[in-house]
Amino acid sequence: MRDPNPADNELVYSLKNDDACAFNAIYRRYWRQLFAFVLRQLDSKEDAEEIVHDLMLSLWQNRATSRIQNLRVYLFIGVRNLVNKSIRERINLRKYREYQLLAGVSEHLDASEPPDADQLAQAIEKVLKNMPEKTALIFRMSKMDEMPVKSIASKMELSEKAVEYHITKSMKLLRHQLKNFHSDN
Repeated sequence: MRDPNPADNELVYSLKNDDACAFNAIYRRYWRQLFAFVLRQLDSKEDAEEIVHDLMLSLWQNRATSRIQNLRVYLFIGVRNLVNKSIRERINLRKYREYQLLAGVSEHLDASEPPDADQLAQAIEKVLKNMPEKTALIFRMSKMDEMPVKSIASKMELSEKAVEYHITKSMKLLRHQLKNFHSDN
């Protein structure tokens, strides 16, 4: 590649011919735009970096077989698909964590009258809504999103001890408010 600023179609042609310089030029040209796009969607620098990295890795690995008509469109559709996949995985993970939480509470329930899962989920939501906002948010981050205490502390600009306090407080409130779901045995 001798042209200091080649057109996208030239970069694609060179990329298909195993030109690492063409790949580097594509990366330099598009990574900021792709990163900004993903960051707006997911609000996580780490996730944005990982998704752009995965896209670029795929571009390089599939360079010989890919059919790229418009490089910019190809990259943005690819990154959009990776963002959508990430969001779907997060939704499924969140549902699973909520299930785990409900299952943990259900272990202490009266087996003779099992509560409706929706009723229990509503009761938990009601307790969370009545908690101080910060305490409820920290509980959700810790127990539903499974964020480490250190990450929560950094994100909330609190000490790790303060985060642990809020988690303990929320668990006590949940146990107390949901005691009517517990067995007396």
